[in-house]
Amino acid sequence: MTTLIIIFLASLLGTIIGVMSGGGSSIISLPLYLWAGVPLPLAIATHKLYAAFTAPIAARNYLKGLKIDWKFLLIFAGIGLIGAYFGVQFVLAINAETLKTIIGIIIIIFVIYSYFQKDLGLKTKKIQSFTQKNLPYPFALIMGFYEGILGSGNGIAFTILTTYSRGYDMISALGHYNAVAFFWVSFAAILYIQKGFFDPGIMLAAILGASIGGYIGSKYAKHKGNRFIKIVFIIVGLILGLKLSLNL
Repeated sequence: MTTLIIIFLASLLGTIIGVMSGGGSSIISLPLYLWAGVPLPLAIATHKLYAAFTAPIAARNYLKGLKIDWKFLLIFAGIGLIGAYFGVQFVLAINAETLKTIIGIIIIIFVIYSYFQKDLGLKTKKIQSFTQKNLPYPFALIMGFYEGILGSGNGIAFTILTTYSRGYDMISALGHYNAVAFFWVSFAAILYIQKGFFDPGIMLAAILGASIGGYIGSKYAKHKGNRFIKIVFIIVGLILGLKLSLNL
């Protein structure tokens, strides 16, 4: 029972912070899962499964009343599915810890860029350049691969890419990211479960906690607006980047 309570609370807290910042809930939930005695592959499988439930909740809250870029969303998600497949195979074959330092440094760079671009993500912008609008697609494969492993910070990367290339504001960017991530985490969850990493009790506790957290976090963030989201984005992104790059 104690383990299930830890799983529930870790998923709840991690998802609230994750959906408000794009930093991902796994940076909080996974260490607590491991501390509670959950093996790493099962911990990652649990995270992917609960994210498959929370991503649509957050996407709906963020995108309600906004124009959805369905063509971009589906193409980006489709490319990323290929990366997600290889990300899962990577976890099962190699220690995923080897990627942490590189990902952490990249996130810190994104956060610094966001901090100095004062108007970034605060308002939507119309982008005319064909090259600029299609800039994110090559990154979909990499982001899908990383989503199959940890996914922490993917929302930050997606937000930076789409505010610059597609003209999204923070709310629209996080909404589109959660919609895209739904496909990736669902696919990854299926692959992990097929490999035998499945525990009904642990996964149900995680889904319940994360679903509540996803609803609360996205509702509150949209209510507070782009400027609040950007502040959370920078703070959580910096902490996440340092934690990953320094292997803390």
